[in-house]
Amino acid sequence: MWYYLIKDFILTAKARFAICIFCSLLIFAVIVLFQNRSVHDERQNSTIEEEYHREAPRDWRQNINEEYRLRAEQIVASMDRSTLAAQVLLTSVDGMDRVHESIKQLLVNVPPGGIILYSFNMSFTMDLTCNFIEELTHCIADVSVPPFIAADQEGGRVMRFREEIILPAPLSYWEQLVETNKAVLPKIIRNGEFPAVMEAAFSVIENDAAVAGRDLRNIGVTWNLAPVAETLTAQNRPVLVDRSYGPYPAFVSGAASAFVRGMHGAGVAGTLKHFPGNSAEDPHLGQAVLDVSEKELEMNLETFAETIHRENPAAVMLSHVIIPVWDTKPSSLSPHAVKRLRDMGFAGIITADDYSMTAIDTPVEVCAVEALTAGVDMIMVWPRNLIKTHREILKAIDTGSLSEERVREAAERIVYQKIRYGLIR
Repeated sequence: MWYYLIKDFILTAKARFAICIFCSLLIFAVIVLFQNRSVHDERQNSTIEEEYHREAPRDWRQNINEEYRLRAEQIVASMDRSTLAAQVLLTSVDGMDRVHESIKQLLVNVPPGGIILYSFNMSFTMDLTCNFIEELTHCIADVSVPPFIAADQEGGRVMRFREEIILPAPLSYWEQLVETNKAVLPKIIRNGEFPAVMEAAFSVIENDAAVAGRDLRNIGVTWNLAPVAETLTAQNRPVLVDRSYGPYPAFVSGAASAFVRGMHGAGVAGTLKHFPGNSAEDPHLGQAVLDVSEKELEMNLETFAETIHRENPAAVMLSHVIIPVWDTKPSSLSPHAVKRLRDMGFAGIITADDYSMTAIDTPVEVCAVEALTAGVDMIMVWPRNLIKTHREILKAIDTGSLSEERVREAAERIVYQKIRYGLIR
């Protein structure tokens, strides 16, 4: 009798033990599944940038067209030193409606790689502006490779064509997204639907850029010095105001990419600016310093890196801001800034903001040599400084303070993009 009672007790204990093990495993599996779900939701809701990081091609070499590169190399190899030194210059011009004889002669003597238009060059009709651009192009194309015709057509406050070619202020896209989805925004983010909402905004940006790009190309503009790829922060808000696509990095990189894509599809080269960023000080008015940690700076640079990897833009513009964690030079003259940009895989034209701004206290012609030596490819100058800057570059090559090889490299990058955008057929 005791034997059977003990036996039943042992069997019951084994059964209970098996049940306990089974329940423990079941609870553990539920916990693991819950944790995985939580991590998944957290990634969707709080790090939406990952959706875009995965899409970005990381091997920049796939963006180099070997046929274009070899052709650009051959074209630049045929240039004499004077033409070579002119190719790395982006100049503005005086006048509207018709090109003055003094400007014609200037462009023949120093045929620049590009001409940048401002509002004071705009005629009362698009036909007159188109004729003006065509006349400018012929002045250079007769003696050299065709120039880029550039303009700042960001949208909103910064537009050279303010009547016929209209673009909304960049920040308005973000504000519209938030306003439209205000009532359901927490739910959208919680359910991981925010990327889809952003994609809808990106489609609008790309379409707007494509329409504006076609209009620009039709009148002869081949290079848009836009978009601003800086995330709006407390530091740069006083300067940028509504020129940024907003305070959310994933939206900014996606929006900048969409703008470049729209312009590219219309045959207009795009330019990311202002690398590596802006501070609260307006460089037009005085020295600009962005005193942030390396970690904060890396967060600012991510939007540039993402857009470069995704869209292979034709150009990136350097700002005049000083980054103390890098060096004491304005970024537009800093080899460190150039290296950081190239390390991102950028293979296009590095240009810089206007060296005539108050943030720069060095003569433009001196800046040109220093910038080219640092790795900048294209120098922005005003007509009054064109001959002087051209001579200074030639003098620097002759004395060896600037290598001819560096200038040829810069010219090849410029000519490569001209081939890419159909200026050279």
